[in-house]
Amino acid sequence: MFTLKWAWAAIAIEVGVFLSPLLHQSTLGALLAMLALHALASAIVASGSYVLLPHKYMRPRVTVWLLLFLFAFVAPLIGAVGMLAIIWTTFQKESPDEYPPEPVTVPLPEFDMQTKDVSRSGQGSIRSRLNSHVPSAIRLQSLMTLQAIPTRVANPILDELLSDNSDDVRLVAFGMLDAEEKKINADIQRERRQLDQAENDAQRHTCLRHLAELHWELIYASLAQGELKKHILSQTLQYVDATLALEPEPDAAMLFLKGRILLAIGEYAPAQAAIEHAITLGHPLVSAVPYVAELAYQRRDFAQVKQSLLRLEKLNVASRTRAVVDIWTGRDNFPHRSDRNYFPHI
Repeated sequence: MFTLKWAWAAIAIEVGVFLSPLLHQSTLGALLAMLALHALASAIVASGSYVLLPHKYMRPRVTVWLLLFLFAFVAPLIGAVGMLAIIWTTFQKESPDEYPPEPVTVPLPEFDMQTKDVSRSGQGSIRSRLNSHVPSAIRLQSLMTLQAIPTRVANPILDELLSDNSDDVRLVAFGMLDAEEKKINADIQRERRQLDQAENDAQRHTCLRHLAELHWELIYASLAQGELKKHILSQTLQYVDATLALEPEPDAAMLFLKGRILLAIGEYAPAQAAIEHAITLGHPLVSAVPYVAELAYQRRDFAQVKQSLLRLEKLNVASRTRAVVDIWTGRDNFPHRSDRNYFPHI
């Protein structure tokens, strides 16, 4: 605003010069005096206009300033007045809040593949189409759609269909489960052969790690039940321990897997120690803390459950985990106590 006043004052001086007796004199001195005063007024107007320009239009500085100076100098009075009038009008219409905000650098949210949200859209409709009252042709078509659903979700549905009244549905469900189990078992046999042929600790470490992950996949995909599940969990734990024994420093992912195995077995104290150790080694909180909370829940230490889930409050977690965090930390409340029966736990 102060700069505009100086520019308008320069224009007023220029008007005064053009109205002075110098205009009517025909001497060289009078001409040079008028040109000098006009150039000075044009320089003040150009400087005032330059200061009011947005930063992106200020460079190159000398070229931009000379352009504004020429506008004011070439068209005496009219150029300067027109230029300032445009700037004044724009300055009056725009408030500081209307200028585009300056971009700032923000840190990216932590992303963990194990916490990616699984889409469960359409599962209710699939279950309804697999009902025994639905014609067999439609049920068989619905079975095929389970191939697009993660195995962690689809396999329990297929397992329920093994006792279905329809022979076709039972055979298809059994075939889908059997094919997946055979694929994992084939990978396990391949890794065992490679383990027998391993020539150094690095190769043995890779094979043992793959074997641990493949055995855990049988558990995670719900392909093992009952005594078979206990046996596979025991084997998985052995492979994990063998993998960790070959590492100069424990791997956070392997320690986290060991904690999940011990949790599935029911050994809560060593599971807690393994998961906490994995966290100290840098394992993402978004995938580890829910299991810490689950261990506290198994001990019926509900205060610790809340304290654990508070660590997830500001992290990017899956929608189902977010719902658990909200209810335990008091950010979400059910109007009726009976509504808690519909709330899935971790």
